[in-house]
Amino acid sequence: MPVQVTQLLEIIDELCPFSLAEPWDNVGLQLGATGATVESVLLTLDITGDAIDEAIALSCGALLTHHPLIFEPLTAVTDGSAAGALLQQAARVELAVIAAHTNLDSATGGLADKLSQLLEFGNTQPLEGSRPGLSKLVTFLPEDDLERVRSALFGAGAGIIGDYSHCSYYTAGKGTFLPGEAADPSIGKVGRDETVDELRLEMVFPPEKTRGIVAALRGAHSYEEPAYDIYPLETMCHDSGSGRAGELPAECSLEEFARHVAGAFGLETARYSGEKDSRLTRAAIVPGSGAAHIKACADVADVLVTGDIKYHDQLLAAELGLALVDIPHECSENRALELWQPDLRNALEPLGVALELSRAEAPVSWRASAPGASRGLKKDVGEGDSSRDGSGKAANGKDMGMYKLHVDGGSRGNPGPAGIGAVLTDVEENTVATVSEFIGEATNNIAEYSAMVAGLKLALDKGIRRLDIYSDSELIVRQLQGSYKVKNEGLRSYYQQAISLLGELEAYELSSVPREANAQADELVNRALDESGH
Repeated sequence: MPVQVTQLLEIIDELCPFSLAEPWDNVGLQLGATGATVESVLLTLDITGDAIDEAIALSCGALLTHHPLIFEPLTAVTDGSAAGALLQQAARVELAVIAAHTNLDSATGGLADKLSQLLEFGNTQPLEGSRPGLSKLVTFLPEDDLERVRSALFGAGAGIIGDYSHCSYYTAGKGTFLPGEAADPSIGKVGRDETVDELRLEMVFPPEKTRGIVAALRGAHSYEEPAYDIYPLETMCHDSGSGRAGELPAECSLEEFARHVAGAFGLETARYSGEKDSRLTRAAIVPGSGAAHIKACADVADVLVTGDIKYHDQLLAAELGLALVDIPHECSENRALELWQPDLRNALEPLGVALELSRAEAPVSWRASAPGASRGLKKDVGEGDSSRDGSGKAANGKDMGMYKLHVDGGSRGNPGPAGIGAVLTDVEENTVATVSEFIGEATNNIAEYSAMVAGLKLALDKGIRRLDIYSDSELIVRQLQGSYKVKNEGLRSYYQQAISLLGELEAYELSSVPREANAQADELVNRALDESGH
C-alpha cells in the first residue's frame, strides 16, 4: 500500500528527528513532491548513478541517503556538476531523495548507538549531547482556562520531552492590564486598570510548529489578546548526540582491541596509534569521520574508533593520552546502516512499504596494493622500440599501460554444477588468452574464487606482472582488498591462493563491476557448463 512522501518523512523523523542535525548539515526532503506516493524505499550511503539505477530496477519511489546529495548551496541544477546531473537523473524518474545524516548519527538507536553495540560497549553516553532545537512557550491565563489551553497546546505538538508527553509547568501570580476604547475584554472593563489572578504556563515545543502552537493558544484562550513569550532553548540531550563512549566488556591491550575492532567490521586489520600494550577499560566510537571529537573523547575514554584520521589528529590525541583506531569512513557507516535498517523496516512494514538496502559501491574507497612487490619506478629511455613483453613495458623500459583480466564464476544451483571464465586482454584490449572450464560441483563463491585463481595463473604464465582485474563478485573483490573479512572457512584456502598470486604481480588494481561489464567472462562460464552437459 503506497504512502505519501510526507508520511515517510514523519516515520524517519520519529526514528531520527531532523531537529538533531548539526546546524551546518542539510537533512530532510531534498528532491520530490511531498504528496507523491511511495511503495518501497532504497537505503543508501551515497546518491550515485548506480544507486539511482538500482532504485529504478527495484521499483523504489524514494532514496533515503546518509550523505546529503545537496550539501553546499547550488546556484544551478545542470549537468555541469555531479550533484546537478544526479538530481536531473533522479527527477526524470520522479524519485524522492531524502537525507538523514548527523540526525541519524546522533539519534537514540541511530548509527552511533548501533556501532557501540557492535563493539559491546556498556553504560554508553554521547560524547557530546545534541541540541534538540526546542523553543519554550510562556503564556498567562486565568485558572479556568488552564485545562482547555493545555489540551489545545498538547494537541498542536507542545509539551514533549523525550519519551514523556503532556509536560508543562504552571505557577500562580498577578496580572495587570488596562483595556483600551476598542477592546472587548473578557475580564474587567474598558478604561479601568485591572489586577487579576492568573497562572503562568510554560511548555516546550519544536520551533517548526510555532505557527500551529500560537494558533492553538489563541483559539483556546479566553482573552481577546493573550500574552505569550517564545524563547529559543540551549538545552542538551543526554541520550542522543555525537558518538558514543562506554565501558569495554573486559580490560584489554590496545593491540587486542584493534584486532577486536577489525573483526567486528570484517577487516583483516585495523591501524592504530598509541602504545600497543597500553591497558584500556573505556572506549568511544564516532561513525564516519570523528577527529573533531578527540578533545571531548580524551575526558571520557582511553581510545577512539573513527575514520579519516590525519597526522595532526594523531599528534593531538597523543598529547591528550588518547589512543586511536582508524577504520575507513565508508566501512563504519555502511556497517552501521546495515545494523539500523531493521529498525526502519519495522517502522515501514505496518504501512505496507518495503525497504531495500543498496548494494551499489561507494563512489570512493581505499584499495589495497599487492603485498610486497615495491620495485621502484623506471625512467623512460626513449620512444624508439615499441615492442612489448608480458610485463606491459616496451623493450626500452617505457610503461605501456596495464593488461586487463576479467574473471567470472557461477553455479547452476548453490551448490551445483559450476564453471569459470577468464579473459586476458592487452593494453589495447586485444584478447591474449581465455579460460573456460567446468569445475564440478561448487558454490557460487567458490566458483568466483576459482576463476580469480585461474585468471591470475593465466596472466602470470604469460609473463604479465601489471594487471587491472575485474570481477562482478563484490564479496570476492572486497575480501581481497581487505575491507571484508573471510568468515567462511571453505573460502579461506582459495583466498590465500589468490593473495599469493597477487603478491607475484608488480602492480594491480582490483575492481568490482556490474555483470553486464563482465559479459565475455560470463559467456565463457555458461559455455563451460553447456559443453559439460549441465
